[in-house]
Amino acid sequence: MLTRERKEEQAQELRQTLEGISTLFILENRGLTVNAVNQLRSRIREIDARYKVYKNSVVRRAVEGTPLEGLSEHLLGPNAFAFTYGDGVALAKVLRDFTKENPVLTFKQAYLEGQILGSEQAVQVAELPTREELLTKLAYLLQSPMRRLVVALNGPIQQLASALSQVAEKKES
Repeated sequence: MLTRERKEEQAQELRQTLEGISTLFILENRGLTVNAVNQLRSRIREIDARYKVYKNSVVRRAVEGTPLEGLSEHLLGPNAFAFTYGDGVALAKVLRDFTKENPVLTFKQAYLEGQILGSEQAVQVAELPTREELLTKLAYLLQSPMRRLVVALNGPIQQLASALSQVAEKKES
């Protein structure tokens, strides 16, 4: 059993860890095998995120007086916490895919860019495009008008080249 001082120390460490996160998912962690947890941690590390299990009392102390404080009312039972400082949508997609393979892991609540979300909203985050997907779409949209301009400018040049080629052929014949 942890002493009060040790719990307070852990809460301070967790508070520092959670400062500046963009996204946090609370997951019900009941019945996952050790092998499944290791697989999930591996997938989450690939996208530069973390998956940890903390005592609920330590988390309550850590989030007290922070924007995450609203999450503490749902800290009942065995919970796991997945969080990232980067792309929260990518993390949501990894978690959603994993919960399809392992239905014992379920979304309870989430914190995304300053807002607290319920379980259904947390699942819906996975349907959003990732940051990379959005940047790709933006680049395509920015490139499209330029491509059309090049095609429009090349049209008359190609017609001129074709006409000159035909004139040259007539002179040769």
